[in-house]
Amino acid sequence: MTMNTETEYLKSIAEEIAAGKNASTNKANHHLATEAKRLEASIIHSLNSIGNFTQRDTFLFNTLSKLVNICDLLYAATDSLNPDVMILMDLMTAVRQITPDQIRPNLKLPKAFIALYRDDWQGTWSQHSGLMRSHGVAEKLIEIAGIPFRRFTEAKHTLYWGDYTWLKGYISKLEIMDWESADCNSPEEALLSLLIGRDFNDDRFYIYCKKYVLARTRKISGKRQKLLEYAECQKLVLQDTQTGVASFDAHANSVSTRLLKWIGEEIDFVETHEREKPLSKFEFKWNVETIAFFFKLLWDHKVFGKVSLEPLSEQIAANCSSVGKDEFQATTIFSRFYVKDAEVLKTVEKVLSEMLEDVRRFG
Repeated sequence: MTMNTETEYLKSIAEEIAAGKNASTNKANHHLATEAKRLEASIIHSLNSIGNFTQRDTFLFNTLSKLVNICDLLYAATDSLNPDVMILMDLMTAVRQITPDQIRPNLKLPKAFIALYRDDWQGTWSQHSGLMRSHGVAEKLIEIAGIPFRRFTEAKHTLYWGDYTWLKGYISKLEIMDWESADCNSPEEALLSLLIGRDFNDDRFYIYCKKYVLARTRKISGKRQKLLEYAECQKLVLQDTQTGVASFDAHANSVSTRLLKWIGEEIDFVETHEREKPLSKFEFKWNVETIAFFFKLLWDHKVFGKVSLEPLSEQIAANCSSVGKDEFQATTIFSRFYVKDAEVLKTVEKVLSEMLEDVRRFG
């Protein structure tokens, strides 16, 4: 007799109970309890007897799937964790314990399983969200971080064993979180790091991360510094990414993959389209000819150290800007050193005369 046939008898007993709408809230059905006990021994014996991993995996998945359906049938009859439902829950627990690490992620969770632990999950999240608030984590991020818990407490969709193991791993990380001395710049960054590490690839978290990166880079002036900030964010994502961790949404790309791709595109855009803005240039009201002539005068009178005119022209181009022109080439400066335009001479002479008067007044 195959196990599929054996579970049919248990199913027929459950169907009779559900059809009669008389599932006891105080005492389990005797026939159901007896058959569940017999079936437990038979399933465990079969699991221990099958040597081939693939066959054992298939047998385990098919058997548990049928038990989940039977449990849901009984739960739907009274919408409560009555004794009959708990018999099925205990049976599945006993079976899972034989091979606890071999449960397929796509095994459907019984509705009763979710109802059984709902209050615990709500309490756990209440505790951790309270800690987050006390450490100044942004309310929007706390709301997003609570999505995995709400997925179970609201139970609007079919949930699977992989969803449960993901939540367990998430809770384990929250339990050991040291908010006071986390290896991050702030508790908020510590939570971002944790969620990236757990591959929380929900769209709402991905969007929050993008906005967070944009907020950091918008505070930065200058093309080079902005590229360095994007690179820093890229490095942090890579450092937080953990290999072998199951995704929150098994059907979507990892949050790290999406963030790294997006940051890479932002870097490409800045490199291609954004001009470098000088951060420390002296902004002269003079044109380039006047600037060049003035510095040539200083050079002629040995104001500078030992420097030839070509390197001097490069330094002027790198550190000075003129009216309506943020940048000019060193060759342009060099070619203007010997210009003797009348307007240039007049402009420089006027400034030097005024400076000389100031010096004499102080003397």
